Amino acid sequence: LSVTSTDTAGNASTPVTVVAKDTTVPAAPTDVIVSDDGVTVTGKAEAGSTVAIKDATGTTLGSATVGSDGAFSVTLTPAQTNGQTLSATATDAANNTSSATTTTAPDTTAPAAPTEVQVSGDGETVTGKAEVGSTVTIKDANGTTLGSTIVAADGTFKATLD
Repeated sequence: LSVTSTDTAGNASTPVTVVAKDTTVPAAPTDVIVSDDGVTVTGKAEAGSTVAIKDATGTTLGSATVGSDGAFSVTLTPAQTNGQTLSATATDAANNTSSATTTTAPDTTAPAAPTEVQVSGDGETVTGKAEVGSTVTIKDANGTTLGSTIVAADGTFKATLD
């Protein structure tokens, strides 16, 4: 900005130059996608800004500078392959940070085997612990499905056998 002072007679001072502070927040990143192997996040954001990818606890997993074409590619450490929710923000040179865009990593990690598995005394139910939300399937020695159930929020399951 150029600032001058002019008196009532019309005499103008020498201009003074001042730079206004950038307070404009960049737009949130768009088209944010996690690669199938969970190693890279790509998308679009303000050219020259820095995109940071964070996990649900706020830990930064990686960051990169956005290219002049507005594209970015961030390498994640560690890779995210268990359906984690991630957030992406863009921060410009004036340290203004955008709102977060969320994305979900692919779930390519098999759950751990069920634990504490027990058959009821009457042989009608099987109980135990497994990954929350996973499906537990009980099969006989021939591979015939005898029962299945979805694991509860507390990590326990109880399947009734057919």
